[in-house]
Amino acid sequence: MQLYFDDPEFDRQLQRTAAKASYGCCDLGEIFAVAARIVPRDYDSWYGEWFAAGESARLLGEAEAAAGHDVNAVSAHLRASEYYRSAYFFTRREPHGVALLEAFHHSQAAFRAAAPHLPFPTERVSIPYEDVELEGYLVRPRDAAPGPTLLLPCGYDSPVEELYSLGAAEAAARGFSVIMFSGPGQAEMLFDRGIPFRPDFEAVAGAVIDFVRTRADLDGERIGIVGRSFGGYLAPRAASMEPRITAMSADPAQYDMGAVFRSRMPADLLALLDAGDPAFDDAIWEAYPGVHGQEFWLSRARAHGVDSPLAYAQLMREWTVDVEALECPTFVSYGEGDPAQAGTEEFFDRLTVDEKQFTVYREADGSGGHCEGMGPSRYFSDVFGWFADRLR
Repeated sequence: MQLYFDDPEFDRQLQRTAAKASYGCCDLGEIFAVAARIVPRDYDSWYGEWFAAGESARLLGEAEAAAGHDVNAVSAHLRASEYYRSAYFFTRREPHGVALLEAFHHSQAAFRAAAPHLPFPTERVSIPYEDVELEGYLVRPRDAAPGPTLLLPCGYDSPVEELYSLGAAEAAARGFSVIMFSGPGQAEMLFDRGIPFRPDFEAVAGAVIDFVRTRADLDGERIGIVGRSFGGYLAPRAASMEPRITAMSADPAQYDMGAVFRSRMPADLLALLDAGDPAFDDAIWEAYPGVHGQEFWLSRARAHGVDSPLAYAQLMREWTVDVEALECPTFVSYGEGDPAQAGTEEFFDRLTVDEKQFTVYREADGSGGHCEGMGPSRYFSDVFGWFADRLR
């Protein structure tokens, strides 16, 4: 499905923002006006126009807050947060770069300005983890006793603030308490502290569960974890090793990242990878030239603490999930056409849990693509209804 740009890369990211309209995180008229000003395939133009849109919404939000118009201020700040986030998306190959950090910090600040007046009470939390703290938010149901607790980790490129519109608000509307958080390799953990991903995500999820159990106002027994995008690896990995997780969803479920790499590589590249030949890097840059290739490979490599495609591809062999070790009820899904779902059906077939469900969301219903693209409503209804039936 094409929304506006002929360039699929730009169009996918515009769709990502458009999907948040129902949460007040964008205005469709505003984002099409921004798109009309962007020079096709020009990454500097992308950054500049989205950053300018973020600035405009931020200034409006500050003016409305000063006038005591809280609802108006929240609306503007949510849009500002999303527009700044979109601005820096194509700068992640330099995770400590000036452009990325400026837009990221503005996005973070705008969401925090909105948080006290959001429709669902949203509390900033710091979660002890080894010798640092994880950044996150507790999102609660409105006017209801807190129900079961859902953990909502980031994916490859989502800042924790984006998770409000990627599931937290929907879960809170259905009575769940949600801990949305960023771990190693994600958002400020990478950008501000330089802490890369780790494959044993159960260590991160375990720290979050420990935190949940320190809170008398949270249910520390009925705990689910919702994995979306790269969370489709992180959630199963955590649930396979952390028995305190009592239900899990993965969209799309991923269990062997090295095998996914291998399945997509032509034979000549695969031979270089298997040999550990540095010529692999040259071949990658030839196959993926320019900023597009650098953004795809280096944003991921540096999130894992390495600097080359070869080192990244080799490292991903460690990223596996023992699917048969999963014991909790499991919801598996993907959007039709999602390139990240290469092993999802095999993941489901290998599950030995007593309760499991598998759903594919179709393009014909407007729910195709990565994380159901611009049509996640069916997914939200299904997954949170399923959690409600398992955890209540």
